Amino acid sequence: MKPIEILHPEQRRLSKAYLVNNLRKAVYEWRKDDYSGTSNTTKRLLQFWFEEDHLFEKELFKFWFCQREAIETLIYVYEVMKKRNFIDMARDFGSGPIVGYDPSYDQYPLYAFKMATGSGKTYVMALSIVWQYFNYKKENKNDYTSKYLLIAGEKNVIYDRLKKDFEDGKIFRELPLIPPEWRQEFDLKVILKEDPIYVIPDDVLFLTNVQQLEERKNKKKEVEQYVDEVMELPEVYNVSDIYKENRIKEVLTSCSNIMILKDEAHHIYNFEKAWKKILLELNKNLASKFGKGINMELDFSATPKT
Repeated sequence: MKPIEILHPEQRRLSKAYLVNNLRKAVYEWRKDDYSGTSNTTKRLLQFWFEEDHLFEKELFKFWFCQREAIETLIYVYEVMKKRNFIDMARDFGSGPIVGYDPSYDQYPLYAFKMATGSGKTYVMALSIVWQYFNYKKENKNDYTSKYLLIAGEKNVIYDRLKKDFEDGKIFRELPLIPPEWRQEFDLKVILKEDPIYVIPDDVLFLTNVQQLEERKNKKKEVEQYVDEVMELPEVYNVSDIYKENRIKEVLTSCSNIMILKDEAHHIYNFEKAWKKILLELNKNLASKFGKGINMELDFSATPKT
């Protein structure tokens, strides 16, 4: 069996995950129906990704079925079925009674991807970003976004791997992600955790890790205290200028409708309670300031919590 081969749901082992089996069937039928209910922009992307021939490193390239099904399922759930919370998903795709559901966490769209190591999670992240980006530009600016925060787990090797793929937009140039007629329209700036942030581009991907968000506030307070105690600064000097190179948490509060992507989400498990508080607070602040909170959160993991 080749990794690009499309499988019928009946050919596959049943999943223990609550929504997966019924979603597989629905997405399979939707694919057969030529992706009905999608925007013209989304339909063009799906056709380009999965129906046209591509060359990568001088060889014929096709996305694997697991990658294809992952992005198809996200599009089907979000764009076609317009499911924004777990309860709505459970009504149509659930299997049995709901156990362990906490509605207090269900404040913005959150979708989990269970993908094994080496199955191409990074490709699905890039596909998701391109889908959102062009729908934002060509369809509507409320349901889609051109601002993204990609968070690596606490291990440096995870951040380094993502940096290798996303730095300077490398993955978007090298993989067949963008139809040729749209390539000149794609202008996404990638800002790494070590980069200074002086202005926020209209179209931007922030790449960071959990430590930067978790530790920034305490570090800033320590420096402020040191400055206050040791130095006498002129009144015209703004202490916050010191932190322009390290202010990702402050920057995020200015990014309305931002999309969150978390890689190796199971490695962030010890942070989960603190993490949820950070993201829920961000969502609350954005909604208060702009009338719209987080666009969606995508969690990628080989071993998600179920």
